[in-house]
Amino acid sequence: MTASPGMVLITGWPLLPPAEAHLGDAGFTIVQSSPNPGQAELIALLAENRPVGLVVRSGIIDRACFDAAPDLKVIASHGAGYDDIDVAEATRRGIPVFAAPGRNAVSVAEHVFALLLAVRKRTLHHDKLVRSGDWRPAVPQTAELSGRTMGIVGFGAIGERVAALAAAFGMRVVAVDPERTCPFPRQIVQSATLGGLLEESDVVSLHVPLTDATRNMIDAAAFAHMKQGAILINAARGGIVDEEALVDAIDSGHLFGAGLDTFAEEPPGESSVVAHCDGIVLSPHIAGVTPESAQRMSMCCAENVVQFLVDGTCSDDLVNDSWDVLRRI
Repeated sequence: MTASPGMVLITGWPLLPPAEAHLGDAGFTIVQSSPNPGQAELIALLAENRPVGLVVRSGIIDRACFDAAPDLKVIASHGAGYDDIDVAEATRRGIPVFAAPGRNAVSVAEHVFALLLAVRKRTLHHDKLVRSGDWRPAVPQTAELSGRTMGIVGFGAIGERVAALAAAFGMRVVAVDPERTCPFPRQIVQSATLGGLLEESDVVSLHVPLTDATRNMIDAAAFAHMKQGAILINAARGGIVDEEALVDAIDSGHLFGAGLDTFAEEPPGESSVVAHCDGIVLSPHIAGVTPESAQRMSMCCAENVVQFLVDGTCSDDLVNDSWDVLRRI
């Protein structure tokens, strides 16, 4: 009888059945955490089960987690982002970290436009008017998107999907991404600087990871660069935006409004400044959470774990510096 290749710990909600079956068919045993595990639970599960693989859907994976998991060989993030994982520490220990870029691109791009339309057409405000027995205001505050400029900060898989939808709405698209290695599509205007993009965009949509370089990247100075009456959409990571500066920019009338799916602290809570700003439409970090994207991301995680641990190869979803990781394996 062949021995099991080891355990794989799933943090947060379970993977979808086809992904679990893929891990099971490869001989792995699955251990599941609670839906929202704290550090104590994660450390206890890692220490007790000594998994060789870790799929992160929820929770913070820090140095204490690595110390509790001496047999850990691979980590897969159930999403395009991976800021909840200490990638530098994983790299130091020779542990590859895989993300799931592009698998939720359709879902996130559609949600970006759900937020944008809700802000620009004042959907929630008008809903409240009708429900209260009132009717449309004497001076409507809606406007068309057609003919306006969409500025996309970060032009990866999600940014490209947002650009396609913007084009369908008749919008001009400007993008900036200093880390993009492939050419920009010819119909996209490439901006040399973030400031330049902000100055010419009627809508700014953020699609960059949260790193030391991008934390609070959209701050008071950035808002000052934005056009009068512009709209900000953030379906990337909350820490990219200075939320107090955003509220100030809306309250002052400089920005028309914003749509936020992510927050500096999640959930933001009733005391958060964004929760009390009528010019902001909020959603609970749900842009990429659809059955379709969940299927793709779950399978991506399972396939990356199996590919690395069974086949001994890395997919293009690797987020560490590949040389730093692979030379330690």
